[in-house]
Amino acid sequence: MYEFYFDFMAKNVGLIQFEGSIGDLVAYHRNGSLIIQRKGGFNGERLKTEERYESVRKRQSEFGNCAKLASGIKRAMAWWLQWIPENMIYNHIQSVVMGVKNCDVLSEKGAKTFEKGLRTPAGTALFRKFQLSPKRSLSAGTIVVAPFNFETGTVSVTPHHYKLKSRMQLGVELLLLQIDLNTYDYKVLSSGVQYCDALHQTIDLQVAVPQEAVFMAAFLFVGKCEKVGKSTVWMRDVENGFGLLDFKLV
Repeated sequence: MYEFYFDFMAKNVGLIQFEGSIGDLVAYHRNGSLIIQRKGGFNGERLKTEERYESVRKRQSEFGNCAKLASGIKRAMAWWLQWIPENMIYNHIQSVVMGVKNCDVLSEKGAKTFEKGLRTPAGTALFRKFQLSPKRSLSAGTIVVAPFNFETGTVSVTPHHYKLKSRMQLGVELLLLQIDLNTYDYKVLSSGVQYCDALHQTIDLQVAVPQEAVFMAAFLFVGKCEKVGKSTVWMRDVENGFGLLDFKLV
């Protein structure tokens, strides 16, 4: 006697092959494979209520919170991210947020959060490497001469190793991202853009640091651009850098 049990959908790779219906099971071919599933598909209400899916609900809760945070970061940085040639940037942000969350090894399943993970040494170390330009590290083209200071809101940087054609410039901007980790409301404060057409030029930037007790992360954006009259034309270039300088968790 053989007993089959499928909660969702399964691919039949065993010796017993059939098409059509047996009891509440339906088998059919799709893309060259024999698929078996329950009639009527999966009932999502069971996932919400049945005890055996408790672990699934807990994983979904953690994933959902991380997705909200990753989405907030992406929306907050949308204008600058358009100059980073990366099509899967949300997936990249989400993987970093999930990685930090998973550094929380003390909380029960379903109670792990980005904030708890960030308070661990492993989570801190992982987030400090956060690059919004995943294919090129900010440090590959920019030297941080004086680290970002949360007391003064200042940082000093020196761009280098950028290939600039004639009339090209670098636009350098300090951004301070505030996120309420409970509501995921966000705000971005900027130093304003400073331009330079010569490498190895030290640039001092400053942003006003608010007094609210919320999570704050300082980012540096360095992008290629060209001045056309009174306008600035930005370029989507692989050498553009966008990375974390420091963060503050209250």
